[in-house]
Amino acid sequence: MFYNGTGIDTDNGVLYNGVHTHFVHWKSATSFDIFGLPSTSHTVRLVLADQNHNELVNSEATKTLDFSVSQPPTGDLQLQSVLPGLNFPVGLALAPDGRVFFNERLTGNIRIINQQCQLVNTPFCQLSVATNGEQGLLGLTLDPNFAQNHFVYVYYTEAGAARNRVVRYTEVSGLCTGQTTILDTLPVNSFHNGGIIQFGPDGKLYVIIGDADNMANSQNLTSLAGKILRVNPDGSAASDNPFFSNTNANAKKVFSFGHRNSYGFTFHSHTNHLWETENGPSDSDEINRIIAGGNYAWDANQRRGILDDPCCVDPIAVYFPVPCSPCTIAPTGIITIPEDSTVYPVAYRNNLLFVNFNFGQIRRLVLTGANLTQLGTQSIAYNGGNGGLLSLLLGADGFVYVSNASAIFKVVPQ
Repeated sequence: MFYNGTGIDTDNGVLYNGVHTHFVHWKSATSFDIFGLPSTSHTVRLVLADQNHNELVNSEATKTLDFSVSQPPTGDLQLQSVLPGLNFPVGLALAPDGRVFFNERLTGNIRIINQQCQLVNTPFCQLSVATNGEQGLLGLTLDPNFAQNHFVYVYYTEAGAARNRVVRYTEVSGLCTGQTTILDTLPVNSFHNGGIIQFGPDGKLYVIIGDADNMANSQNLTSLAGKILRVNPDGSAASDNPFFSNTNANAKKVFSFGHRNSYGFTFHSHTNHLWETENGPSDSDEINRIIAGGNYAWDANQRRGILDDPCCVDPIAVYFPVPCSPCTIAPTGIITIPEDSTVYPVAYRNNLLFVNFNFGQIRRLVLTGANLTQLGTQSIAYNGGNGGLLSLLLGADGFVYVSNASAIFKVVPQ
């Protein structure tokens, strides 16, 4: 569909498999970019449609194009295929016994990989989820005491897109039992749902919620949108939260605000600092160190990037690719290389690695300063070639694992 006509805009003008995704963005009024594709041969079918999304059937209305994406230059790291044939795996979580739990974002299935790196045939759980735009089965984490209680926490968009929720299941013999609601009626939209959840070193559950496509929400403490929440494992507000004295129940749960949308955060294994990836609108993707009560600037005026304003916490790094096509890298998962790692070069210890979707890269940030809060150097450690990258996991063997839309890979040094 061309960028014109009643009701057609940047969100619905180009659809990939029926929905707006980061695979396709408008470039001009009559052209668009396709990216996040692996280095291989591709076929794309273009079809004209009317304003009601009905495809036209005349021969002139359809065109099929064949093209190839070439392999980019190699970097310090490479990806080794571990488990192909998956369905949009996100939210990778390692159990103490070596199993890996993950979500299939679009099917509603929660799956388990056994200790032999084989996919267990029977899903751990199946949820009824909405999948329009950026909705779906978004986040997963295991309780810090999983070995004793077998609790699995999941963030998902409920079928019908009525709300986002965090629920808890108990794992019994590889199957889910006893759904318990942890956070209910969270902000929902086709876009900017956030959804990444993790337990911190303090035993609290951290939850990222996007601005739900309403920029003003991010600065409003009474709205949960555009926030990182910090709650007890039962979903109640942590009593030492920065806004716990606020009379509003939502504000009590807020750890930081002024966020647009994020697909990843991690706790540094040495400092316990919380690091987050932030997606900008048409530029200015960010890497942020999150502090209690911090304002990260996003508002109705779309404030972002380095502001040098005492109101807000500036990112440690901002990305605006040059040449600009696409103009965002769409950062997703982020992780720390442990300081005692024996599988990566010594120079990688205590570094941050994060992946992006638009270019399919792994980027490396070297942290400096007494408390590892400053950016030393940065580089592209893996140049791409396996399509858009999604979630990161530190495996039991000390290697980092990463997913794309259809597989999980081991990240190995060259």
